[in-house]
Amino acid sequence: MFWKFDLHSSSHIDTLLEREDVTLKELMDEEDVLQECKAQNRKLIEFLLKAECLEDLVSFIIEEPPQDMDEKIRYKYPNISCELLTSDVSQMNDRLGEDESLLMKLYSFLLNDSPLNPLLASFFSKVLSILISRKPEQIVDFLKKKRDFVDLIIKHIGTSAIMDLLLRLLTCIEPPQPRQDVLNWLNEEKIIQRLVEIVHPSQEEDRHSNASQSLCEIVRLSRDQMLQVQNSTEPDPLLATLEKQEIIEQLLSNIFHKEKNESAIVSAIQILLTLLETRRPTFEGHIEICLQA
Repeated sequence: MFWKFDLHSSSHIDTLLEREDVTLKELMDEEDVLQECKAQNRKLIEFLLKAECLEDLVSFIIEEPPQDMDEKIRYKYPNISCELLTSDVSQMNDRLGEDESLLMKLYSFLLNDSPLNPLLASFFSKVLSILISRKPEQIVDFLKKKRDFVDLIIKHIGTSAIMDLLLRLLTCIEPPQPRQDVLNWLNEEKIIQRLVEIVHPSQEEDRHSNASQSLCEIVRLSRDQMLQVQNSTEPDPLLATLEKQEIIEQLLSNIFHKEKNESAIVSAIQILLTLLETRRPTFEGHIEICLQA
């Protein structure tokens, strides 16, 4: 009875791909396009790997959709583009991770003014996160060359998806040496000091909250890593910076600032309490996030 089922029935996508004039949007309109992509449909993958298609997919996730579109479908193509680009197809990861023009196009999203569109920011973060996970050396080298990367992360830290991206940069790189290189790089860029500066009464509440959460997770992740790799000869530079006296003094100064700000006070206290913790859970969901990426 089982063998009478056709487990390899042809998708309508295959029929569409036989046409020379088929468009990317036509394929994205098909309900099973994501399923076929994840199933490594050869014809579909070959089509998506065309330079113009990859460029369009990246454009969909970084460019604001037309305002006059029906709200129900306004983010349809950006959402599907994100799903396609994060479907973990090795050929697509390779092409994106090795094509500097595509990476630059993706990176250009960070050059927008604040606040970023939160939905597009989440798409951007997911795509860059999977590339960090799958092509760590290429992506980190690319980001290091962009001397404004840390500046832009700080600028947009009030957008939760950008905070997530920073944490994924710390959690999704598995090889010890590349991870240590990232820690050293971010420490040289004074990421800790700059996040602490944000937890100040003069800053906005969402920036307080996300900067504080970032610093708390850095403490937890760093201490967990130290427990797991006890034979490591190199200390965690970010944790060492966070535990310095001048950082503690800066946090206390923010708490007792003459310009009282409840959000800044609560955020600074959360960081101090985290530094005083002895044992606690790691960054919530970070293992799952890396696996998904």
